[in-house]
Amino acid sequence: MTTADVVIIGGGIIGLSSGYWLAKAGAKVVILEKGRVGWEASSRATGFLSLRGEQPLESPLAVEAERLWHTLDAELGSPTEWNAGGRLWAATTPEEWDELQETYKLFSETGIPFRLIEGKEARKIVPCLLENVIGGIHTTRSGHANPQRTTQAFAWAFVRHGGEILENTPAIGIVTKAGKVAGVKTPDLVIETATVVNCAGPQVGLVAEMVGVNVPVAAARLEAMVTVPLPPLFQVALVAHGLSLRQARRGNIHFNGGPHEWIDVELTKSPAKPNTPIIRNMARRLAELFPSLANVQVLRSWGGVVEMTPDVNCIIERLDEPDGLIIATTSGHGFGMAPSVGLAISELALNGNTNLPIASLGLARFAKLDPKWKQRRNWTPGNYNT
Repeated sequence: MTTADVVIIGGGIIGLSSGYWLAKAGAKVVILEKGRVGWEASSRATGFLSLRGEQPLESPLAVEAERLWHTLDAELGSPTEWNAGGRLWAATTPEEWDELQETYKLFSETGIPFRLIEGKEARKIVPCLLENVIGGIHTTRSGHANPQRTTQAFAWAFVRHGGEILENTPAIGIVTKAGKVAGVKTPDLVIETATVVNCAGPQVGLVAEMVGVNVPVAAARLEAMVTVPLPPLFQVALVAHGLSLRQARRGNIHFNGGPHEWIDVELTKSPAKPNTPIIRNMARRLAELFPSLANVQVLRSWGGVVEMTPDVNCIIERLDEPDGLIIATTSGHGFGMAPSVGLAISELALNGNTNLPIASLGLARFAKLDPKWKQRRNWTPGNYNT
């Protein structure tokens, strides 16, 4: 048997960020990863930070993440390719424009400088947009970064501070005694600890079930693609025509989109990630959005798996029963939120509380949850027109 101050279940970017802040504070931390560290959604994310203006529960925590992003390269000692180029939501149809104007009403209540702009200004920000773009919402705040480099930077910094990563080592049980966490079982050993962080991504619900805790979360597949490198075209993180897009430092257009698909996951195995017909749909939408890029080659594509909560907000809470268990799930946008979410988790683990704005992000808000919330989302595989 080995011991640790904190065991983190899940070696994605949230687990790595939590581990980094904990190890930096002097804690002995072990991260358990069922496969390779950062090998699932974290290193394949779009790379956005959104200030979550449409989600008042989460927006303050996202603003704190933005503050940390500006210092993250120096903090971690490795490049993340952070680009504070702002963000643009663009409408290409009257229906999208109506929706954006309603969304803007929420954004305008945040105190963050969001602007409702016309199509002409949207094209100044992203000149390659189709000519009949109607308008959009723009902010000079937020930005994007390289998911793989950022995930690596957190992992390297964690190890430099004495953290231990056990790859190909799933958690298969959480040991409790007298209502408190006492350890974590793996196939080969038991790690004695009083604090466990469950940030297992799509498997977070399955891990929570080990101790009889219900976390309302479901796994969904999304598709992503990247083009060959291109000349500089735009700086913003762009959302338009059902796609999320950024131009990487090397010039590639990195984009993903839906519709998403519900999938089933297992506790100890990585889910299958075959490409689906959505890929063709996305490629067509890219060509429609950027007509001048219609014949640009796609370098690669992949399927990713993320976890979703019913209200698409984070769940971050240190439980009373069992005492010592922290639940952390970021509902598909953990990459941008990782710096502040990880810091909040580290403080919950070390002190039992945090001053970061997570009070509204606990499990209690789902006390009256519709048990059919997943079915109502209707992300049925194959339920789309390609």
